[in-house]
Amino acid sequence: MSPECIFVLDHYNDYISGELVPEKVIRVENHLKSCPNCERFLGRASKLHGRTVGLLRTSAPQALKSSISSLFDKA
Repeated sequence: MSPECIFVLDHYNDYISGELVPEKVIRVENHLKSCPNCERFLGRASKLHGRTVGLLRTSAPQALKSSISSLFDKA
């Protein structure tokens, strides 16, 4: 495993979530062009991340929304 592979493994979560600084994004993307193993890993991790985040996004119950709105109206 090359130092660039290790770099991708160390930073993949921030890369996937869009929290990686631009200089490091470039480094990850340049490495992915030449490393099919990291490209495959990052693709799978990205799919899993998308599914997980999708599970966490739920709408608040209407009663809670109304209660919060009522508090703002009183303020």
